[in-house]
Amino acid sequence: MSLSVQSEEPARLVSVRLLGSNDAPSPPTEVPVVVKSEAEWLAQLGAARFRILRSSGTDAPFCGTLFDNKMQGIYLCAGCQLPLFASEAKFHSGTGWPSFFQPFAKENVFERRDASHGMIRIEVLCTRCDGHLGHIFPDGPEPTRLRFCLNSEALIFLEAGAEPPAAAAAK
Repeated sequence: MSLSVQSEEPARLVSVRLLGSNDAPSPPTEVPVVVKSEAEWLAQLGAARFRILRSSGTDAPFCGTLFDNKMQGIYLCAGCQLPLFASEAKFHSGTGWPSFFQPFAKENVFERRDASHGMIRIEVLCTRCDGHLGHIFPDGPEPTRLRFCLNSEALIFLEAGAEPPAAAAAK
């Protein structure tokens, strides 16, 4: 009788930019994709964040904790702590959600078509954990004319100069 040995598949890697010195993007770095079961995500995130990040939910407008945040710093993914947006790109859109005209690094987010709720939109997600962040609209300010309309529950704010979590920092 022969024994079959199952080898684990190597972790899938993605190229992202972590927090470098002075909260600037690091050079591209390969990191493993974060994959967890729904039960693991729920235990980590709690119900509100799970509903947003893992079930494509939406914060109520004008209610999110980061909607009116005016401090300087970096907005990290609440699922995997990947740096997603910088306060320098945040603007007041009047929509009731945190809005940015560009990501921290283009590699750190990806887009996909969203045809839910009877409309066509572009969904924005975290590259590392596939967490739902919000949507992108073509009505933002210069220089990009884009509005990344995000859910506060999808983000964690790291104040400028604060020590980043290990998962967010370049080694």
